Amino acid sequence: MAQLVTIYTSLSLSEIYIAQARLEEAGILSFTKDERLHQTAPYLSYGSNGIQLQVTIDEVDQAVQVLQDADILIPAVEKKDNFSKKLKWIFVLVLLIELLYLLHKNKVI
Repeated sequence: MAQLVTIYTSLSLSEIYIAQARLEEAGILSFTKDERLHQTAPYLSYGSNGIQLQVTIDEVDQAVQVLQDADILIPAVEKKDNFSKKLKWIFVLVLLIELLYLLHKNKVI
């Protein structure tokens, strides 16, 4: 099987289906990743970057062009601030501090 590449991500299943329909109209086969996760446990989608729309590596350029022409995909702009990554580390740190506090309170450590 050909290698799949993520070309679009969203937390909205509707947006993914619209983008997938545009690709289908253009004759491009696409796949969703983490769609079932979003349907069964939507709160976990936020940590996994949402639902991913993937195409084969051979059709990436054509698929990106189709989504850009449909105003679904905006050309990439380089981000210098990686806020979401920092936020994840802060969340992990808060959880660890809370765990240590609870362990200390219950005299486990």
